[in-house]
Amino acid sequence: MVTATGIAPGSEMTAQMEQVEERNVSGVLHIASIFASHMVLQRNKPIAVFGALAADCAGMEVVAEIHDFDGSLIAQEHAYSSQNVVNGFSQWRVMLPAQPEGGPYTLRIVAGNDAIEFDDVLIGEVWLAGGQSNMELELRNSEHADEALEDCADPLLRFYNVPKTGVINRNAENASSWQESSPENSGVMSAVAYYFARKLRAELDSDLPIGIVDCYIGGTSITCWMSEDALNSSDAGRDYLTRYQRAIAGKTQQQFELETSEWESQVDEWNANVAAAREADSDIAQEKLNEQFGACPWPPPLTPTSQWRPCGPFHAMLERIMPYSLAGFLWYQGEEDEQYCGFYRELLGMMIGEWRALWSENLPFLIVQLPQWIDGKTAADGNDPMRWPVLREAQWDAAQSIDNVYAICTIDCGEYDNIHPLDKRTPGERLANCALRQIYGMDRVPVHGPTVLGFRCDPNGRVRLFFRYAHGLHFEGTTPGGGDDNFDGQLPTLVRVPERSGFELAGSDGMFHPATAAIFVDCDIDDLVNSRVNVVDYNATEFGIPINSRSIGTITLATPDVPEPMAMRYAWRSWGPAPLFNDDGLPAQPFRLDLTDHTAPVESAEPVTPDDTAD
Repeated sequence: MVTATGIAPGSEMTAQMEQVEERNVSGVLHIASIFASHMVLQRNKPIAVFGALAADCAGMEVVAEIHDFDGSLIAQEHAYSSQNVVNGFSQWRVMLPAQPEGGPYTLRIVAGNDAIEFDDVLIGEVWLAGGQSNMELELRNSEHADEALEDCADPLLRFYNVPKTGVINRNAENASSWQESSPENSGVMSAVAYYFARKLRAELDSDLPIGIVDCYIGGTSITCWMSEDALNSSDAGRDYLTRYQRAIAGKTQQQFELETSEWESQVDEWNANVAAAREADSDIAQEKLNEQFGACPWPPPLTPTSQWRPCGPFHAMLERIMPYSLAGFLWYQGEEDEQYCGFYRELLGMMIGEWRALWSENLPFLIVQLPQWIDGKTAADGNDPMRWPVLREAQWDAAQSIDNVYAICTIDCGEYDNIHPLDKRTPGERLANCALRQIYGMDRVPVHGPTVLGFRCDPNGRVRLFFRYAHGLHFEGTTPGGGDDNFDGQLPTLVRVPERSGFELAGSDGMFHPATAAIFVDCDIDDLVNSRVNVVDYNATEFGIPINSRSIGTITLATPDVPEPMAMRYAWRSWGPAPLFNDDGLPAQPFRLDLTDHTAPVESAEPVTPDDTAD
């Protein structure tokens, strides 16, 4: 099975448009299109201003200035354009000194007798939102869109949509602009990024501007956002490039154009049908839409200019805005790489490293771990390929093993038979909470669901799991929006039968069987202190989380089908039970353990008094 990911329903691709007047050009001076009036610049770090000069001006001085509303000079710096001429241009970059939040200001850039000014410029926090269709899904097409748009007016929340393209599109760049959040503008903003920004606006200084740079395309592989050099540095990356070359081999330009035109017509028809059906019935289920119109036509034909080819958006979008000064990156992607999920962890680490190198900074990277999803036909056939759990594990591992990378769990989110769940407020606000705690130092913001700390195998075939961030540990529901909600609400909160627990055990034959799971409210803290637990999370005390009876919880697993457990896993399905939560309403992230890995437990764990703070 190849997942039909596609563009986000209702989202528009960058359309062909009439020629737009050049902006950000004055004589020999050219400035990157992301610079525009109403933009937000990053506070408290040097501000990169960049562009190019005509070839015959190589080596010329370029001056950038920030002026206050009364014309007074706030900051000024200069640089000289490169002596190297590439494609008829000499690149330049001016690094203005770091500034605190404020505005509105005027940004003025001068080269010789040519100058360009931008007004209504704010200085605050700027985040880049990247990925594929679930980041792309627009606010106007998300859950409770009318309510959100009615209440979205905020002159200090602004966004810039990078034109979606696989080749540099100067006309689309000329038409692009920074926009204030308003009912008229924000419908085309990423819904996830909007809820992220709105939460930051609510929780940080009320006068702090927030800017979002939307840089995504639905249906893109992670390799679309990496360079050829990066992909050629690994077998996994080279395989993607090889498959692309095979797909375009022997075709003429006429064939490329015909295939693309036919596919775009199919997508337009599908979007129109879905929009009409939703207009007639706003509550129509995605499953019903799939029955009537099928999945989004996918995959698109690959061409030398396709925005879905490896490296295309990297050059045509990401490189066009780098190194615009940022606070960090938001990333929601992975669905398109399901078929090659075993390589995703390697590629994700490579991409993070390359992006940070482009910005010359170890910027925070916040990842949305994929939610639950399975298509109806696969579910009916009972043949879950188990690829999404591998992608989730790769995303979580990156957050645990790469510095300044964090992931939020959304295993309680998702929609059956709909790869584009409409609830974008939950992932957006969880990303914001992650940033508030990990980046902005708000230690009391809850971001962690129950996280496995260690295990112990008892002689009677039972497995005891120890969790941190386990305050109020309980079972709740089964799958997102699945089953009988009334029945789920009546399920016990401290025990689950095998079919509804999400936990599975396997013996020496490697066959997994659902297990009964029982939560013990009174944690046996002595097991941890006396080092009788096989510890799997050695970072347990590195986050300022003391080990005590208020933050540690235990769950006992057992099934008569596995008298001698050798392995266990939790929520290891594309779609299945994942009912474990703490009292912050945050879910336990999926995981699996080799129970034969008796790693030496931590011997330095010291008990603390119940009065110590626990998260």
